[in-house]
Amino acid sequence: MYRMNISIQQGSVEPLYRQVIRSIREAIAGGELKPGDRIPSVTDLAGTLSVNRATIVQAFQELERAGLITSHVGRGTFVCESAPPQAVQTADRAPRRVRDGFVPGLRELLAIERPVGTLNLSSGVPDPATIPPGTLDRLSRQALAHNPERLIEYGTPGGLPELREAIAARMGVHRDQVLVTNGSQQAASLLASWALEAGRGILCETPTFTGIPGAFIVQGHSVESVRWEGEALDLARAPRTRSLLYACPDHHNPTGRCMSLAGRQELAAFAGQADCVVVVDEIFRDLRFRGEPLPSLYPLLPPGRRVCVGSVSKTFMTGLRVGYIVADAPLVAELLPIKRYLDLGGPALTQAIAAAFLREGYDAHVERVRGIYRERADAAVEALERALPSGVSFTRPEGGFHLWVTLPAGASAIQLYLRALERGVAVSPGPAHDIDGRFTNCFRVSTSHASPAELRDAIGRLAAIIRQSPLVDASAGLGVSL
Repeated sequence: MYRMNISIQQGSVEPLYRQVIRSIREAIAGGELKPGDRIPSVTDLAGTLSVNRATIVQAFQELERAGLITSHVGRGTFVCESAPPQAVQTADRAPRRVRDGFVPGLRELLAIERPVGTLNLSSGVPDPATIPPGTLDRLSRQALAHNPERLIEYGTPGGLPELREAIAARMGVHRDQVLVTNGSQQAASLLASWALEAGRGILCETPTFTGIPGAFIVQGHSVESVRWEGEALDLARAPRTRSLLYACPDHHNPTGRCMSLAGRQELAAFAGQADCVVVVDEIFRDLRFRGEPLPSLYPLLPPGRRVCVGSVSKTFMTGLRVGYIVADAPLVAELLPIKRYLDLGGPALTQAIAAAFLREGYDAHVERVRGIYRERADAAVEALERALPSGVSFTRPEGGFHLWVTLPAGASAIQLYLRALERGVAVSPGPAHDIDGRFTNCFRVSTSHASPAELRDAIGRLAAIIRQSPLVDASAGLGVSL
């Protein structure tokens, strides 16, 4: 076995696992590590370097994906017999260059000030006008009607018991399988922390809502994308390593698609075979306004390999910041200490309001807003069918807030985004939904925040832009890599 001479710096701005990757890569490139050499085990290397085992696991996973090392159960980890030269030099740098160079440039573009009166087809949030006046007042009074003193002090990290009970009843699980979070975004952050400690790499669907991979990246993870192909994930290309995989199977953000039953069954089989915990995001599941619902992905997954994330943000109001995690009780027990250290328990008052809403009013509200969002989606689809030129395609959602438009190959959604702002329309360009800035000829249309008349008007303006002149790559003069 090769005795490795690795030096790491605690407190460096470079994450520890990347220091390990760099040291091993340099040892291979310099010939100190030769093809077939055995590398110390995760436990031995973690002990030598005085780091968490998860740090070494993450480094080994990235090196294995790059084709530099290979692991054999019962035998150990070895340098590959034929490591690709380009992988030795660029395996770690290329992804960081893309994320550090492309994403900030895109953020600057997306932060451009919008003209007054811009038609908003970019916000994937519920329309505040769908909440009848006095609703929040009524729910607050209900929350405070019984023993208001229970809301004064810190609550338990798992959430207000009455809210956990209400969520458990709707999900058909025990209260111990529910953990209340400050929105579904905190749920992603909690799972990111847990996965890092558990030594799990991160797989994430693409395109996606990039707040999710962002939550994993800021925790120190390297995120690997798994692409949507039609109505399923392309699992044939997904690494079969110990991992956590995020997917939004129902009325997907940003495409509006639903994962097929076959796709759900394939993902369930993958979870068991590849030691993969699947995070099922169901924030749009209750917003189906057409067709028969598919079975929830969560119960199809093997026990111990499943997490469901939900929220009242998309069905009701984002400002309430009430989300939840549903998982098997042992995993919830592992997440509770992390939640405790993050916030000492969420705000009890908003949780009490959410509990009152789930007990009384939720079903009627959801039924009513389904009709509103169906009308808006229908108006958008009809306008797109009528106005778009040939060669442009789009999805036809059966629920949720979004649809996905694909321009001809070579067209630039960034150019469209900029010209649309000049015409008073805001959309979300495809590269904003992929951590590597792909889907450059796609854009998302969100139908939740605009009236049918506004949607028809905005789509007419978009179609005019697409027809008038070619949407060539706009990146050259903007400092954005596409």
